[in-house]
Amino acid sequence: MEQKEIQALVRLVLAEAQDFEGYIVVRAQSRREWGMRLSNGKFERVSTGGDSGLGVQAFTKDGTSGFATSDVIEEGVGRRLVEKAIRLARRNEGIGTKQNRRIWEAPLLQEEGVSPAQKVFGEIPLVEIEEMVMTLHSSLRGVYPEGVWQTSYRQVEEVWCIGRTDGTLVSYVVPRAVLMHQGTVRDQGKAQSTLIHRSGMDATVLFEELADHALERKAVDRAEFAKAVCDAPQLPSGHYPLIIDYGLAKGLAHEAFGHAVESDHMNESVLGEEGKLRKGLRVARQGVNIIDGPLVGDWAYQPYSANGLLRETVTIVRDGILEAGLGDIFSAGEAGMPVTGAGRAENYGNIPLPRMSNIRLLVDRMLPLSPAEHLMDEVKTVRETLLKHGELREGEKNLLLLGYRGGQVNPKTGDFVFQCDGIIDASDPNLPIYQPSIFSGKILSALEAIRGGLGEGCYDAIGTCGKGGQSVPSSGGSHRYLLMDADQQVSLGGERG
Repeated sequence: MEQKEIQALVRLVLAEAQDFEGYIVVRAQSRREWGMRLSNGKFERVSTGGDSGLGVQAFTKDGTSGFATSDVIEEGVGRRLVEKAIRLARRNEGIGTKQNRRIWEAPLLQEEGVSPAQKVFGEIPLVEIEEMVMTLHSSLRGVYPEGVWQTSYRQVEEVWCIGRTDGTLVSYVVPRAVLMHQGTVRDQGKAQSTLIHRSGMDATVLFEELADHALERKAVDRAEFAKAVCDAPQLPSGHYPLIIDYGLAKGLAHEAFGHAVESDHMNESVLGEEGKLRKGLRVARQGVNIIDGPLVGDWAYQPYSANGLLRETVTIVRDGILEAGLGDIFSAGEAGMPVTGAGRAENYGNIPLPRMSNIRLLVDRMLPLSPAEHLMDEVKTVRETLLKHGELREGEKNLLLLGYRGGQVNPKTGDFVFQCDGIIDASDPNLPIYQPSIFSGKILSALEAIRGGLGEGCYDAIGTCGKGGQSVPSSGGSHRYLLMDADQQVSLGGERG
């Protein structure tokens, strides 16, 4: 369905509910997706798909809600969904379900967002997309035949419209695309893998890669690094000065901090006290800032809340002080924070939850870093820059961590455990490489250890974030590298699981 069609559908459903004395929120979504995966020169799969549907959330005058959905768009479906949602709301009212009237306080908004995509979904035929991806895959295999390579491409377009009883009608388009190379290399009987990506809004990402082969060069660099890791020694466990890349910094900001300031989890957060955000708490050194907000063209782009509010850019930490959280219309008040339009839903059939969009960790004290075409050349430049500015600690290892392989966080205690691809000792002029190790510790100790940044901001570290049974795109980053002092509450050591 196109944007105008979805708008007309939402208006029709709202008209069906005009006699209801409570409050109605209508969410409609239409989604199209193309995907493909190649392995060793052959297509493993090519898929096309799409769906559309409606979700109707009804609130009684007392604030008890009911929710009904349908993936069948036909005549009369709007009335049936409204009636079902109202019945569920009244039933829930009868059994004493928690009430919430915050939606009545939401400001009226009427916006029609224009798709930021350079190429309309389907403008480039699927057969041409397949040819381009095969060309890129074959080129990589030719340049680095020692690796076993898989290449995948995914292109998605989501059209949303949210309407509310107060006259709010918001529609927008979210396009995103990603090209990924995954490689496995072997040496000395051991194997290591690498996964790198290039993301954008549409098929333009393929044309750009065909022109500059930037992702291919990165894939080769990371494959060479993975091969060196195969036979590398294990690092002794300990507390070290660290240099983490922006992918790992994004993981730290997102998993270890961002979730801890979402307004629906303040009772379970190390950054909450008696259910309220601990605003004014010093969580990092002066000059450290954490910001969350939508970026046009980003993998996790979301200009409006799934409740029909403007998605705001929020400075969560300013100059080391916890300043704000990510609040949705229903839980922000209880959490003692303003509403920031942070509600996101995986699709029309889900109730929105407060979630991050693009989260980035930035510092005021940033050292410039000259660009380098290859990974190890960049590491040499990192070492030279740190030496020039007196940032390498004499007589001790200064360990550079590359890659983010996920991890776990306990937001109530502030404990985190992350995994990386490998480690380089930047203090040694020979730049010795070590096996991947566990990066773990306490959230606040890790933030307090950050003393500076290296290079420009890089915010395209992407992933998928799961919460409450819903998965949504996530992204973020930091400076190209962050510098961290050794801290007794932050450890490095142990083999990757």
